[in-house]
Amino acid sequence: MSERRPQRERVDDWRLLSLAGEGDEDAFRQLVERHENRLIRLCQRLLLDREEALDAAQEVFIKAYRKAGRLEPRGQLFTWLYRVATNHCLNKLRRRRIVLFLPLGDPADEEASGWPEPADRGPIPDQQLASRERWAATRAAIGRLPDNQRAVLVLAKFEGLSYREIAETLGISEGAVESRLFRAMRNLARAQETDRPGVSQGEVQ
Repeated sequence: MSERRPQRERVDDWRLLSLAGEGDEDAFRQLVERHENRLIRLCQRLLLDREEALDAAQEVFIKAYRKAGRLEPRGQLFTWLYRVATNHCLNKLRRRRIVLFLPLGDPADEEASGWPEPADRGPIPDQQLASRERWAATRAAIGRLPDNQRAVLVLAKFEGLSYREIAETLGISEGAVESRLFRAMRNLARAQETDRPGVSQGEVQ
């Protein structure tokens, strides 16, 4: 009796990548389905552009496919994917050498930038408007952070990675992660105080 292959939903990421390296397109398709939404979201928050984020995520998966069967399993595969995606986006930002400004109040632009508004919580229209303005100011301040600080902030506060996972993703020490995150939060608070008094650090946590 031949050995049955484990059900796909029980196969871990590294095994799927190994199978993809053997020519199993369905295995690679499942791997993409598991992680594409997270990678696209990450790229959007770093590049602030939906189309560029889609292209960046596709390039990450192409690189993963080319390396399938040659990567040594170490930690979690998504950490490697995050590392490739983050480095790709940061290199793209450095090449462009641009200052990124986020538009205020346009839902289409907010979706494209990867920073959708939080759901309205206040019953009073004036409170809802104030909440939107505070969130818009926060997004704009994040967009003006230095690239390395923005990357740590996004990974820690919005992607929920631990210091260890961020360190592995960016190839830096956990101490460097903590230092960059501290500077990012400090710069964010200063920018918010300058641009729109009353916005606090807690709104980005």
